[in-house]
Amino acid sequence: MWFAIAMLFMALLSSLDIGIYSYIGYKTNVTPFQYGLISAMWSAVFIISNLFLGKVSDKGNNKFLIVISFLSIMVTGVLFSFHNLTFLAIAYMFHALGVASSNLAISTTIFEIKSSDKWKYYIELQKFSFYLIRGLGLLSFYFIYDVIPFDYIIYFSVAVGLITFLSLPKVSLKVERILHSFSQDFNSITDHIKMLSYLAYDSINSLPNAVKQGFISYKRVSTKMISLSMFFATFTGDYIFTILPLLIKSDISLSLLWLSYGITAIIISLSLILFSMFSNTNNKKVALFSIIARGIWLVSILSFVNNTLNLIVYIAISSVLFSVIDIALYNIFSENSSGYGSHIYYTLRELGTLTGSLLVGIAFTLGKEVFITIPIISTIISALMLLIA
Repeated sequence: MWFAIAMLFMALLSSLDIGIYSYIGYKTNVTPFQYGLISAMWSAVFIISNLFLGKVSDKGNNKFLIVISFLSIMVTGVLFSFHNLTFLAIAYMFHALGVASSNLAISTTIFEIKSSDKWKYYIELQKFSFYLIRGLGLLSFYFIYDVIPFDYIIYFSVAVGLITFLSLPKVSLKVERILHSFSQDFNSITDHIKMLSYLAYDSINSLPNAVKQGFISYKRVSTKMISLSMFFATFTGDYIFTILPLLIKSDISLSLLWLSYGITAIIISLSLILFSMFSNTNNKKVALFSIIARGIWLVSILSFVNNTLNLIVYIAISSVLFSVIDIALYNIFSENSSGYGSHIYYTLRELGTLTGSLLVGIAFTLGKEVFITIPIISTIISALMLLIA
């Protein structure tokens, strides 16, 4: 039960992310530079929160983390009620703190409560549930926007946050990640012993095969390179999506924008089911293909986004590809870090958002050529980081 409630809370926070940010773009006189800066500030708060709360997560203090999230969203609701650009921007910052702490709280609970052989399953289920509920949430924004003030949606999220705190099981025995880490280290030792045994009981000519069997085939993936690949992949998308509401608001209304994001999220959730059924979700090749395909799609199709249908298709395909990248890279990261250091992955992912948000406001004023060239370069770098990981 706690997992379903936690997924509802996280998905609502994600819906509010899109809701509050697009609300600012449509309902205030924010400039492109200010808009990018607000997005970057959200990322900065998210990153700082992860750095400070990462140690709390690694110690297994999930209840403390979810309390921080609940209180942060409560403050978000109070500040949002002023409907002023300054207060809306500050409310958005508290929302970032709420998202960061809830991510760490849920990840910590999964990694400590569930056995390590179930981590991959729960990460996949988490992503599927997250996008499905987020999609339904954004669709509800579309249908109730003219009936119920947006403020009440935030208040509802606060209530769900409180229920999440009450239902989330407290981590008592903090051994699952330790056991997984020990298992990884033990496997590494046995792999090296295997390599030495090849050399001890066979001729020197067997050296290439010994190295292959005892080391290369079992070489750990670099979690740093995986995180850097995620940084550049995130940068590519958020560089474009940060400025997207300002590019399309003359053609597409705010409620239709929410509708587009809602339909997209549901498409993503269904796509993830198919992805997990027919593909290995920690496959580097799948992630590499998705990184390259997404970069090409984002750059080449942007100029055709001028109506609701085109917007839905544009967001859906790019978001599905990103969700595949995220789930694949996070599974690889978690497996090779034994569930520790999730804040490092989240931090570098959000650094991509921060950098993209800051840079797009400047690049947009320098002309179309500069604006389009930057995401092409970041896509190439992301792919290279994954290749050498």
